[in-house]
Amino acid sequence: MPMIHSEPEFVEVTPEFKQKFERFREEHANDPPGNVAQVVLYEDDDVRVWEMKLEPGEASDLHTHDHEYILVVMSGDLVAGVTPEGHPVDPFIGKIPEQGNTVRVPKGNTEWALNVGKQTYHEVLIELKHT
Repeated sequence: MPMIHSEPEFVEVTPEFKQKFERFREEHANDPPGNVAQVVLYEDDDVRVWEMKLEPGEASDLHTHDHEYILVVMSGDLVAGVTPEGHPVDPFIGKIPEQGNTVRVPKGNTEWALNVGKQTYHEVLIELKHT
């Protein structure tokens, strides 16, 4: 499967999704900060490589992107970034291209990744430690 690099495509956050995100925020309001993904695949002084798989309805830990990341999205259809209440960035939904995608994510955002699609979401995250 050829991997592409493109700007992320976002879909409209409907009133139904807004309600879902508000419920999610309420249910997870006391979550402690955790890891950006589930498994560290590789680490050296410059990079840390993570893997994350989320089944439909599953969420990652609440996490902050302390560094820049390159996300290699292998599969999925819709994934949300649900930010905590009061965060300057609103929750958003990214649409995953059929062939996957590779995008660069700046440091600074705090969120849960929430699989709001019907497919397994699978990505490899490359954390650039010196950014």
